[in-house]
Amino acid sequence: AQAPFGRRHATATAVAPPSLAVMSSSPMHAVHPGHVAESAVVPGDLQYVWELIKSMQFKFFKQVVQAKRQEGDDGGALGQFTIAYSDNTVQTLRVTEISERAPLKRSIGMEMVASDPPVGYSARTDLITLSAITHAEKPCVFVEFSSDFSSDATTGVLEDSKFKKREFFNDLCAFP
Repeated sequence: AQAPFGRRHATATAVAPPSLAVMSSSPMHAVHPGHVAESAVVPGDLQYVWELIKSMQFKFFKQVVQAKRQEGDDGGALGQFTIAYSDNTVQTLRVTEISERAPLKRSIGMEMVASDPPVGYSARTDLITLSAITHAEKPCVFVEFSSDFSSDATTGVLEDSKFKKREFFNDLCAFP
């Protein structure tokens, strides 16, 4: 008899091959670039939620104390933003892509170009994708926030990213 739908696939992906394991007394490092993705169903219509994210102001996110677009030519066509967090970290993010082409989808991509204090990895790119949910009692949006890290990111960095994304979603869902 065949396993129920999805079960075989989940079992196959739950265990990493031994070649991917890293055993060391120092902090664990990913053998390949790390990928962290979290998602949530956010109340509100697509345009409202999109404007909260696309503006890069992150007014809903309690960890952000200030966000501003940098002036000048270095930011590229889509802009570069300085984000100051409540833990006194300041990061510069360059918007690398914006898509509003599909009627029910939106996305914004960015890359971290600077951090003060410095982070413990070489590179990170982020992608936030929104999809309107078309069959629900109230308007809502499926939002996915993913990050790809360079191979020098530790498992601690990846776990921290996961929990920060969850805080991001908690604040976004609670925003008026």
